[in-house]
Amino acid sequence: MNFIAKTIGTLASLLAGLLGAKLVSSLWRKTTGEEPPTPANPEAQQRAKIGKVLAFAVISGASASVIQAVTKRWTKKIGQSSTHS
Repeated sequence: MNFIAKTIGTLASLLAGLLGAKLVSSLWRKTTGEEPPTPANPEAQQRAKIGKVLAFAVISGASASVIQAVTKRWTKKIGQSSTHS
């Protein structure tokens, strides 16, 4: 895979990860009416029951894994098509 494809893939992965985190946090706020219990929000994390912290961690981790898998596959596809051109 060439350098450009890797760079595009890395940037796409970072952008998708940021957008995914924003989406999960937004959905959490709309669903629960509370701020998400993240390390970036220690007050909410300390107030939340452990079940909510665990639920948010699982949802966040699952979405991050899916985003990573999709962007890696997309990057691989770009790299393969650029070498066949």
